[in-house]
Amino acid sequence: MNVFVYVLSQNILPVLLVALFGYLLQRRLRLHVATLSSVVFNILSPCLVFSSLAGSKLPVTELAGLAAFSAVNILAMGVMAFLVARLMKLTRIETTAFMIVIMFVNGGNYGLTLLQLRYGDVGLSRGIVYYVTSTVMVYTVGVLIASMGRVGWRDTMKRMARLPAVYAALLALVAYSIDLPIPAPIMSGITIAGNGAIPVMLLVLGMQIAEMKPDDGSRIVWPAVGLRLLVGPIVGMGIAILAGLQGVGRSAMIIESAMPAAVINLILATEFGLPASTVARIVVISTLISPLTIAATITILGL
Repeated sequence: MNVFVYVLSQNILPVLLVALFGYLLQRRLRLHVATLSSVVFNILSPCLVFSSLAGSKLPVTELAGLAAFSAVNILAMGVMAFLVARLMKLTRIETTAFMIVIMFVNGGNYGLTLLQLRYGDVGLSRGIVYYVTSTVMVYTVGVLIASMGRVGWRDTMKRMARLPAVYAALLALVAYSIDLPIPAPIMSGITIAGNGAIPVMLLVLGMQIAEMKPDDGSRIVWPAVGLRLLVGPIVGMGIAILAGLQGVGRSAMIIESAMPAAVINLILATEFGLPASTVARIVVISTLISPLTIAATITILGL
């Protein structure tokens, strides 16, 4: 019960407060949400990817193992989501939205904060690997899936080639691999911009909530929430066992896989014309329910 209360008060309530600011802002001013999402998509999030990965202090072998777990876990959830979508006979657009909200979790502002509270910097450094891997996959696999709901694969590949986050990740990997010293003013500027990604994404969440329609996309909301919160940690545990993960790394990866749907999915939905209000509903509901499911996961598995 203490875990539940702590997660609720220290992680969920701050997230909801920032989202509330976005909600009130949109209700009063009716801003153009797509413009703000483009700022995150093209500037703030790529800076966060670079600053997080380039500054990592983990050994190469452990980092590679955690990154491999993250990629396999995300892809496994995507395959499962696709199969469920086929069983539900969802449309192409519904299937696209269904897959991205199940694949990509809120491993940043929510997951990283929780890991730091439970395990300190040791847990935080490992959670960053999941977050960065997930972010890179959002801007590659996620963009591929999201845009395939509207455009052909050729246009999708062209768009992927123009994504700043992909190049940010590649540059960060180079800097990490050769221990390249980055001038302090440059790194500080990138870090400052990256730190703005999460709060702005939360503002976008609140703004999208303000624009939600009462019954939009209701038939995929609860199946998506169930797969994300109940099946996610089970799949994560299975992959962790197969990968032989141990200690804090194992705990961090399973907890990350138990997180609710990510706010970044709203950015994808807005950018590629998916049902953003449906995605927002899944993000909100999964976030509100997640303290109970995450607390249960931590308690039952002894993480």
